[in-house]
Amino acid sequence: MLRRSFRFQSELAALVDAVLVAGTLLAALATHKVLAWLFPDWFATFDMFWSNAWIYVLVVPVWSFILDFSGLYRQFIGLSPANVMRRAAKGGLLSLAVLLGLLYVLKLHMVPRTILGIHCLYSIAAISLRALYLQPFLLRLEPRRRLLLAGSPAQAAWVCDWLHNPQHAPFFEIAGFLPPAGQAALAGLDVPGVLERFSDVLHASVVDAVILLPRDLPYGRIEACLKQCETEGIEAWLLPDFLHTAIAQVTLDELADEPMLLFSTSPKSPWALVLKRALDLVLSALAMVLFSPLMLGIAIAIRATSPGPVLFRQRRSTIRGRTFDMLKFRTMVPDAEAIRDELQDHNEVTGPVFKIKDDPRITPVGRWLRRYSLDELPQLWNVLKGDMSLVGPRPPIPAEVEQYENWQRRRLSMRSGCTCLWQVGGRNELSFEDWMRLDLKYIDTWTLGLDFHILFKTIGTVLRGTGY
Repeated sequence: MLRRSFRFQSELAALVDAVLVAGTLLAALATHKVLAWLFPDWFATFDMFWSNAWIYVLVVPVWSFILDFSGLYRQFIGLSPANVMRRAAKGGLLSLAVLLGLLYVLKLHMVPRTILGIHCLYSIAAISLRALYLQPFLLRLEPRRRLLLAGSPAQAAWVCDWLHNPQHAPFFEIAGFLPPAGQAALAGLDVPGVLERFSDVLHASVVDAVILLPRDLPYGRIEACLKQCETEGIEAWLLPDFLHTAIAQVTLDELADEPMLLFSTSPKSPWALVLKRALDLVLSALAMVLFSPLMLGIAIAIRATSPGPVLFRQRRSTIRGRTFDMLKFRTMVPDAEAIRDELQDHNEVTGPVFKIKDDPRITPVGRWLRRYSLDELPQLWNVLKGDMSLVGPRPPIPAEVEQYENWQRRRLSMRSGCTCLWQVGGRNELSFEDWMRLDLKYIDTWTLGLDFHILFKTIGTVLRGTGY
């Protein structure tokens, strides 16, 4: 696992534990209240909530700090259940000792110490269960990266050994190895080509990152590979030489216990990306419920006015060239794709895309749906599945991607979306090159605030009915 991924998992575990500590404190207060009711002579009464709500402000930060201080989040892969529970118990008992000391120093004698004791037992159990059962699920949220190794066979050998380690293998997949022409490849590795055919192999494979291994190779060859990755928005991990870049952010990471320079041009804030996905799930689910009567009415109208299926499925490309079936309400005659070549001379858009304002293949209902972008509503299901995001570069057809220039392929470095800067910034009036540059501007300046800005502007664009 990469250092940045490990740090994200540690922070996520700490956040979950803070929630668990707060929840178990509530459970401990409730337990104490029941015990005080059953055994009034043994347990003092204590107001659980309003007048003593400050107890959360004391307990939760102390537990969070002590658990981190005790090293609970420094290692959570490959630990035995006994080791996990021992670490949780160590952090829990130390937290209890610190809290008891604070209550004594601050003279907060009104807080029954039995509450803290019960809470300690509950929290140790909850944190242990999180580490044993929830943490593996959280680790599975970490995307499995497809790595293409390119360069020195000698350096590739020990990198592969590290990647094949059982603790690291779940997070990486080796897409192949490109040795220089004339040099022997490593046994057991797929060799889709040689280093001199780097560009062709990159376009023919799904690759999340490229590990460049420059030992004994010409500087110009490695620089060309790095520039290719930078232009197309693919992460390049260089070992160990530093090269200047134009737009990629350079950060230091570790792989196989060695320093790696990471050149990346796409957003990398894990928390912001997780929140973006959470918003996608919530908003797409709500929108599907809200628009379900409208979608049902559209489906009936399509079936009543035109033969053929209600939904149109088309293979589209998304992040790193992965493909998926994008859904839309069918707005054209059933054989529209078959007669597209006959209309190629009427294409009104530059570049490898096809659009005609008065396309004869569009049905009357379809023309109305396109005008207000209602044919895009089924894509909410694609968002819910994770194929798309609500906001992001529009997903292209794979055949169009094959015609992209290298700099245009960088728009595939972020998950495709239902709406984007192109749709709210001119849409069909923009040239293909301006469309591509708007997508790259979105990637380079992405924030959650920008997503909300685009969503609100999309509402106005849809209501104006400028689509076709």
